[in-house]
Amino acid sequence: MLENLNQQQRAAVETTDGPLLVLSGAGTGKTRVLTTRIAYILSMGLAMPWQILALTFTNKAANEMKNRLGTILDDPSAARDVWCGTFHSVCLRILRYNADRAGLRRDFLVYGEEEQKSVLKTVIGELKLDTKEFPPADWVEKISAIKDRGRGADQNLDGIVQKIYTAYNAALVRLNAVDFGDIILKVLELFDNAPDILDHYQRQFHYILVDEFQDTNNAQMQFLMALTPVGGAQNICCVGDDDQSIYSWRGAEIKHILNFDKTYAGATVIRLETNYRSTANILGAANSLIRGNVDRLGKDLRPAPGTDSGEAVYVLTVPTDWDEARAIADTIVRNADGRYSDFAILIRAGSLSRQFEEEFNTRGVPYRLIGATKFYDRMEIRDAIAYLRLMVHPFDDLSFLRVIAKPRRGFGPSAIAKIREYGPDLMSGLRAAPLTGRQQENADAFLAAFDFAWDAMAPRDAARELLERSGYMKMWRESKEPDAPERIENIRELIENVISKYDSMVEFLEHASLMMTDDNDAENVNDANAVSIMTIHAAKGLEFETVFLPGWEDGIFPNEMAIECGGVEEERRLAYVAITRGRTRVVISNAVSRMVFGERKYNAPSRFIGEIDPAFLSFQGIGMRGNAPAAPTRYRGVPTAYGNSPRRCAPKVASLVGKLVTHDEMGRGVIIESDGDILTIAFRERGIKKVDKRFVKIAG
Repeated sequence: MLENLNQQQRAAVETTDGPLLVLSGAGTGKTRVLTTRIAYILSMGLAMPWQILALTFTNKAANEMKNRLGTILDDPSAARDVWCGTFHSVCLRILRYNADRAGLRRDFLVYGEEEQKSVLKTVIGELKLDTKEFPPADWVEKISAIKDRGRGADQNLDGIVQKIYTAYNAALVRLNAVDFGDIILKVLELFDNAPDILDHYQRQFHYILVDEFQDTNNAQMQFLMALTPVGGAQNICCVGDDDQSIYSWRGAEIKHILNFDKTYAGATVIRLETNYRSTANILGAANSLIRGNVDRLGKDLRPAPGTDSGEAVYVLTVPTDWDEARAIADTIVRNADGRYSDFAILIRAGSLSRQFEEEFNTRGVPYRLIGATKFYDRMEIRDAIAYLRLMVHPFDDLSFLRVIAKPRRGFGPSAIAKIREYGPDLMSGLRAAPLTGRQQENADAFLAAFDFAWDAMAPRDAARELLERSGYMKMWRESKEPDAPERIENIRELIENVISKYDSMVEFLEHASLMMTDDNDAENVNDANAVSIMTIHAAKGLEFETVFLPGWEDGIFPNEMAIECGGVEEERRLAYVAITRGRTRVVISNAVSRMVFGERKYNAPSRFIGEIDPAFLSFQGIGMRGNAPAAPTRYRGVPTAYGNSPRRCAPKVASLVGKLVTHDEMGRGVIIESDGDILTIAFRERGIKKVDKRFVKIAG
């Protein structure tokens, strides 16, 4: 079982005594190490299967580990007896075994997010609080965050948080239920209150293995430390990569992996640095980028023996975001040869998917959207389109039913039934039905929202007017839901960047209908042969022959919040994850101008591009000067119609291209080309101009 391991992998398998941290870079075979290590422990007689605890972050990873282990051991039963699962599944198993000692009935329920919202809605009402001011969805997030911080996190909460938190937990007790956060927290409380049970599990688990250790939150770390006390054997092996720690927003603490040798004195650290996935140029680009981070333990990925240098990482600069989508689509169409599954587009934010969806639909390129909702499937987009359909087609009862309660207007099932009696369609019935009081006021306001000369207006203006008059935009502006700002941004994207392209509302609605039909749904495309579009977060753990990375502009990637609030290191780790998804080819792209919610923006190229060693890059597109040979490959590469031939090194003007400038009359801009003293600058307010270098102030 050891003969196919490299030297570092073998050391990680055979080091069985004491705490061990395996720093496993992208594509270095960490799953093979984990499963082989378990098999080695069993074959050497160091433990029985049920004395091994293997913890993962997904059920898929746990199942894969069990299957591989069964193959290695040629004994599926032994693999089944290993305690292998996610933190939550393992802790739930412990709770079920010890429910009475944990203060639970053995048949306790586990509530998901929807059930949590229902409980919180009741609790908030019982506390005489307004659910608009205290939205249940917000409180699901807040309470989960408290519980994920582990024992003691509920101490010293401020007044209203403590009140809702306490009442919510009391309601769960009455309902004989726990929520997701409780599963680990109640095991920690069980260990505190029942030392004999803790001792039992400490003695049972001779070996503990943890996958994706960089993603642990405080509660999970407390669980591990409880099972591996100081003075015990501490045979814990944690496998992870500090350079791929990208989940702080959901409670992951990078300090756990950075401080492993302090938590476990005398720990051995083994680095897995041989990458079996990517070419040397891709790895060189990723290595040079991640070195910009200070908070890291340090390692360098190197290609497996026999791997050639491969193509340089392409950096494509195009005039606009639509040019970016067309260039990527062109490249895929020319090179797919029917193998669309070889390609992936990894985006920093879900809103960047729309151009690619529309371009692929136009070209007939099969695609699937993973880890995000398709633009036209998003609730707020469907709501907005339903309003517009009802404006154009007042007889559309389905659209009426979708929007009458958004925002809420007091028309429940009985009111709808009454309205149906007074007209051939619901809109007509609402106008004719004898209503009284508040219900009549709401009906009048709803109908008035549609009573304006929309057909004499530009479609974009009509859409904006209707969604304002109806109160739909106000509903989201006043919403306390955490994703409300994103929903508003998506609606603005629809109005300013989609509807604005059409001469009539009818024409737009036809387009929208085609985009929302089942024929265009990614779910109906053969998953084995479709371009994957996903967020970078969703792509972690995946790999593709060719990876496109669009939108690499400051303010988008890294995003503005990270730049302003000191989160650039995590954004850089995210960029590192993105690059290392590619096996053969990586194409980074940025647009000189991008429409952002109806406003044309001129952002500088991402600082991350400038941090990559140019020896690993091939620059293409506008702003690239001189003639250089095409990349040495049979690959029919990214289009160069926007400028000159690709370069295998950074252009001489690289120190100026992308720099921010200020001009006394034309304001701020970004340099997109330099020719001696003459600069071509994209100004935020005045567009693209050529200016003598003497008349601008160059930042940095």
